[in-house]
Amino acid sequence: MSSRVFIIGIPVLAAVSSPALAATTPPVTMGSAFLQTIWALLVVIGIILVLYALTRKRFGIGKRGTGKINLVELRHIMPKTTLALVEVEGKRLLLGIGSGRISLLADLTDKKMDRNTSTGSPDFAAMLHEQQEQ
Repeated sequence: MSSRVFIIGIPVLAAVSSPALAATTPPVTMGSAFLQTIWALLVVIGIILVLYALTRKRFGIGKRGTGKINLVELRHIMPKTTLALVEVEGKRLLLGIGSGRISLLADLTDKKMDRNTSTGSPDFAAMLHEQQEQ
């Protein structure tokens, strides 16, 4: 079956590359080349936007703070160690994220934290310093 397709494809290929056929095609103008380039660029941008939308939906890119769990801040300590300040239903939790482990380091929901939130978002470094002093 595949040999028949190959044999049938040879005359078609010869017909496309014949000089008589090339003489009947209109010459490419600068305007048509520009329109083809713009069309190709729009197709590529469309593919990029579709892939971005799919990855955003699949991996949750850009969805911080839309549910009950809100990631306030991340601090990378070492290559595989991270501190995360997370807010869950009004509670602020300091989490240590290591290779294959997540540990609760401190529950930062207390009177000091409530006082800080009334004036705006508390500074991560100040909260960490306060917890280290205790």
